Amino acid sequence: MGNVLTDKDRTLLMSAMNNTGIFVTLGQKTPNIMVTHWGMFGKMWGRDVFMLPIRSSKYSYQIITQTKSFALNVPAHDMRGEISRCDAISGYSCNKFQELGLHAKRAKSIEAYVLGECGLIVECNVIAQIPPDAITTYNDTKISSHTLFVGEIANCYKLN
Repeated sequence: MGNVLTDKDRTLLMSAMNNTGIFVTLGQKTPNIMVTHWGMFGKMWGRDVFMLPIRSSKYSYQIITQTKSFALNVPAHDMRGEISRCDAISGYSCNKFQELGLHAKRAKSIEAYVLGECGLIVECNVIAQIPPDAITTYNDTKISSHTLFVGEIANCYKLN
């Protein structure tokens, strides 16, 4: 187990996610980058976790169901352009690392890469997945198309 996610780290990550979004990196043999603007920290089964929603139609969904891990990457500087571009292109049709000019670094605790341009890295191992049909929504909430991947926090560190 690496460094523990502090309250300051959690605040930084949630602020970035709510404002511009954060990068999520997945896979090593077939790596991909996606952007998320939502997710949730919590504690399940006595473990610190992050719940990551992904649609089954996404390339990242294929990778995470095989590798059972992902990394949250918080930009160290303004990367709104890269985040916007990453949201607009598909990992099915290109290597997003190359397309976005981002530098892959080997993750410390999971089989994935992380982004060298990011400051805070949170590595997670998937310990459960909740399929869309297991989710009951109320008040016309539109989340039923996402699987929720529950990732136990395996490591947290700063690159820059």
